[in-house]
Amino acid sequence: MRIFSYKFKVGKEAIDINNHANNAYYLVWMQEAAFAHSNFVGDTFEEQLKNNSTWVIKRNEIDYLEQIYLGDEIEIKTWTKQARKVSSNRFYEFIKDGKIIAKAITTYVYFDLDKKRPKAIPGHLAELYGENEEI
Repeated sequence: MRIFSYKFKVGKEAIDINNHANNAYYLVWMQEAAFAHSNFVGDTFEEQLKNNSTWVIKRNEIDYLEQIYLGDEIEIKTWTKQARKVSSNRFYEFIKDGKIIAKAITTYVYFDLDKKRPKAIPGHLAELYGENEEI
């Protein structure tokens, strides 16, 4: 597996009435990290459309270990591992000041846009993400 790093600074739009990051923003940041990783390895939205395929989310799971506040500098480490013939799990670690403050997993299903159903993940995609490698 290959680990991808995505960094950002928390803006005021993410802060809720409890004066910390709203839980919904974790999903936004996870999506941003996933898109950045996919673009980095060449699995772009344009390439997916050429193949009449895309990734759809089946499940998200987040464990909040500490809070995120305005101005915090956050690193998300993310990687993927194929789970089944048609699905892949994407793992996330939210890191602040060198400490893991949240962990998450998203289950993605590879989806045929024409047939409107899941389809097998092509081997070349697994290779792009390094899913067959160990670290």
